[in-house]
Amino acid sequence: MRALAATLPKITKAILEKGGRDYAAVIADWAEIVGPSLAQSSLPEKLAKRRISESGADISGGVLTIRVSSGAAMEFQHREPQILERINAYLGHRAVTRLKLVQAPLPMVRRSGPPAAPALAPTEEAAVASAVAGVADSDLQSRLARFGRAVTARSGRRR
Repeated sequence: MRALAATLPKITKAILEKGGRDYAAVIADWAEIVGPSLAQSSLPEKLAKRRISESGADISGGVLTIRVSSGAAMEFQHREPQILERINAYLGHRAVTRLKLVQAPLPMVRRSGPPAAPALAPTEEAAVASAVAGVADSDLQSRLARFGRAVTARSGRRR
């Protein structure tokens, strides 16, 4: 068994290099970006990385694939410019230039919310905190700490 601190940087580096940071931010705050009514009838599925030329010019922007319920597809088409503007403003750069809409049923949403994670022992909490202490980005650090607590709590239930 390896320490969380030894494994996470290798995993997250590969994901973040592929543009995963933008996609993770869009997924995490989708309802905040598009509003609660559109978020209920949609789910971002994939962010195709944009291509940049050697001179730094944007050859083709990113394409965000969104699963939408059939009733919401027309509204997404109509509001595409506004949605693109909101996504790019949220991310702070022009990451998405086009939306690709896929009409399909959305996954079932649990109404009760996720089960409460059991409290960690002080030693486990300290281990998670020390594992993420070297991460400079505070947002990433807090997300990794939350992930570490969930993994630690889950592994404790299996014993």
